[in-house]
Amino acid sequence: MEFTDINKNLPNGENMGGIVQKVYFGFWADVETWPTKPTNPADIEANGVLTGTVVMKAGKRMFEMYITDDTGEFNIESVGEVDGKSFVEHLTFFHPGLQKKILGFMNAAKNDNLFFIVTDAEGQMYLMGDSMRPAVYQGSPDGNGTGKETAARKGMSAEFTYKTPNVYVYAGTVPLTPAASV
Repeated sequence: MEFTDINKNLPNGENMGGIVQKVYFGFWADVETWPTKPTNPADIEANGVLTGTVVMKAGKRMFEMYITDDTGEFNIESVGEVDGKSFVEHLTFFHPGLQKKILGFMNAAKNDNLFFIVTDAEGQMYLMGDSMRPAVYQGSPDGNGTGKETAARKGMSAEFTYKTPNVYVYAGTVPLTPAASV
């Protein structure tokens, strides 16, 4: 792989922050095959993108969750000492209301292994999870519940983390229909 110049590259001047108002999630154990990481990338750009798509086990699929606008964040944290650097990806969001579905999701997710596909404001996707590590629930950074006053924000917040040696863009599809039997 050869290095190349990295110039300012903001197509149409766009560089909007945040993530879109939905995230995709699924059980880590329901994935049949994962996209592959670059092994011999042709150029520096190829070194930042996964090849292939998430394939679910027969009868399994991913799901979509609505999040309140401007509450979702995908954050990439550098961790480790010199010669031992890696990353922790953080997904935080707030889902309004305390309906049975979101309570059931939190009950199932709190101690299980999940994976997420997160889309930024410009449509670029990031996969949180691989064959070695899942995304795991860390807690509720903005709290959960009804709030004290009638003007309070009622709902559930969540933070999930995923530890990875490198950060990649996910260029595959989101499997929202159950996978066919082989």
